[in-house]
Amino acid sequence: MAESQKTATYKVVADAGGGRVFRFYCDISGELCCVTKPIRADTEEAALEIAWDKEGKWEFNLCPKCGKYVSSAMFNVNAGLCLDCAPWEDEYPSFCHHCGVRLQEPDACFCPICGARLQVGGTDGKEGAAE
Repeated sequence: MAESQKTATYKVVADAGGGRVFRFYCDISGELCCVTKPIRADTEEAALEIAWDKEGKWEFNLCPKCGKYVSSAMFNVNAGLCLDCAPWEDEYPSFCHHCGVRLQEPDACFCPICGARLQVGGTDGKEGAAE
């Protein structure tokens, strides 16, 4: 595993009451994922630690391969890695994204339980069909 950073990318803003507000961003997309309540601490580092532990880290997935903190939209749950390390195109789903059932056929196009079209992969029986 790559050495991970301690928190997601962030910006800090001083509020009128003397506290610090942290804004945490996805390390891939740059999406704003969390804005904390004002934190009062002696140093910015101490405030960051409090903000991350109490609010920030719960909004992110940590990629065990590269160490990036990413939003749910940038995390491939089937591979357990961020989309930089495991793009959707490279992975067949292990679970149906609609009903959550574990898929038995890795190349299925539709969920065998709920019938939802799977997000990745699959054959729909139309290969070689006349267009």
